[in-house]
Amino acid sequence: MKKSVVGIFACLLAVIGLAVAPAYAIDWDFKGSLGEGEHKHYVPPVSNPVLNETPFITTEVRPMYLYNDLPDNVPLAGVQGGNINMWAVQLRVALTDRLGFIANKDGYADVDLNVPGLDDDGFANLGFGFKYALISDPQQQTIVTAGLTYEAPTGRLKAGPFWWQGNGDGFLNPFLTAAKSVDKLGLQGMVGAKFALDGDANTSWFNYSLHMDYEILPDFFPLVELNGFVPINDASETAFPFEGLDLVSIGGSEPSSVVTFAAGGRYKIMDHVMAGIAYEVPLTDDEDILDWRLTADLVIYY
Repeated sequence: MKKSVVGIFACLLAVIGLAVAPAYAIDWDFKGSLGEGEHKHYVPPVSNPVLNETPFITTEVRPMYLYNDLPDNVPLAGVQGGNINMWAVQLRVALTDRLGFIANKDGYADVDLNVPGLDDDGFANLGFGFKYALISDPQQQTIVTAGLTYEAPTGRLKAGPFWWQGNGDGFLNPFLTAAKSVDKLGLQGMVGAKFALDGDANTSWFNYSLHMDYEILPDFFPLVELNGFVPINDASETAFPFEGLDLVSIGGSEPSSVVTFAAGGRYKIMDHVMAGIAYEVPLTDDEDILDWRLTADLVIYY
């Protein structure tokens, strides 16, 4: 195993130890931010589901489906259009009212590039980590949370000779996320980074997201979201001038910044169960792998 991977695992274990230690000094609380006397307005984002982490500390299972339509002009070995279907399940566990474990990336993807020999299907990388609420004020309906996840190169997904998941040494993803609600209005913002541990194989990113929802009818929350991806360090795995944003990692050498807009809604089907759906398109001329995208999920929380 490469030294960089060993070092990352050691660092992550140290972070886990520091994060989990306070949980042994107080009572465990699996309801986290949503327990008695805690926050009431919980409407997590739908788009950018791996990187745009909710600041709330929750115990939940979140199955999801994602359809990503590829641009017709994507410069990949003669590819003209195609799509990516992905199925995944996220898991979150509130350890206390402030500390939570998150397993935010996994799943299975089917890539159809409309070119013989380039189609493939396989598993996505596994991502997991912890988050901690630095500020949690239920009376003011305000919460600010910091977190760190590690995305391991466990995936097996290729397009012909090109790895889309499973190459490199993985990523470290630090983030800061916050939410504020006022009556029926919910606001959330997130800033983070996706640091590649092998800068030749994978691109490093700065990313940000904004979310707004409003309860126009009982238990129905229309929402709009903005997501941005800014390359920090270009890879050299391939000569392709684009990347895979939040979905896959192509190792492109000259990726551009991309901003996307998503609109959709969430509906609370019953207590502790809500469904979400969002349609997403790029706002910038540079699209990378995103012509348009549909994301749907089901949040089952404690």
